Amino acid sequence: MSPRLWAGVLHNRTGGMIGSFDQLIHEAANDAITDGTEKITKAHLDAVILDVAAQTQFTPPRQRRAGQQ
Repeated sequence: MSPRLWAGVLHNRTGGMIGSFDQLIHEAANDAITDGTEKITKAHLDAVILDVAAQTQFTPPRQRRAGQQ
């Protein structure tokens, strides 16, 4: 994934809140270290439960239908 796409994912997930972003990166990094991958993946980010403020701002991406790009 390109840096520009990652920026959008991270911003959408945290609602643009710096405290939520810090929490997301910190917890995902700890998980990556603990499981030995030492690289933050989308799975690590998705596993983090954020604070209520970020959760209320988060809009999950729409699911694509088969055959759509």
